[in-house]
Amino acid sequence: MLGEKHKLLIVEDNRETQLIIKALFRNRYHTQVVDNVTDAISQLSEINFDLILLDLNLNGDGNGKTLLIKIRKDEKNHLIPVVIISAYDIKPEDEKFFSENANSYIPKPFNKKILLQTVEKLLLKN
Repeated sequence: MLGEKHKLLIVEDNRETQLIIKALFRNRYHTQVVDNVTDAISQLSEINFDLILLDLNLNGDGNGKTLLIKIRKDEKNHLIPVVIISAYDIKPEDEKFFSENANSYIPKPFNKKILLQTVEKLLLKN
């Protein structure tokens, strides 16, 4: 993959957060932003992403947890690293679910340096 940029899917419904994340990764990776589960599933069927940044609270039907379940059951996408980014307190049962199904969790408001380091570390593993 020398010379080719990794592709990140950003699933985030807050416009300001979308812009911050896109700016952070602008010169490093190709980014695609969607704000709901339906559009995320559509993008995942069309493009081979290297990593997903996933908010828990999303517009439309479903949320980050339902999307993560679909990703992990999908033969094509089940191994894609997923970083949960959320402003909501996670319940103990959700914490267990995310620790088993996501690669990392970063609370909002997030530290840009930590987010960047987390993404780079996960992409180096793949």
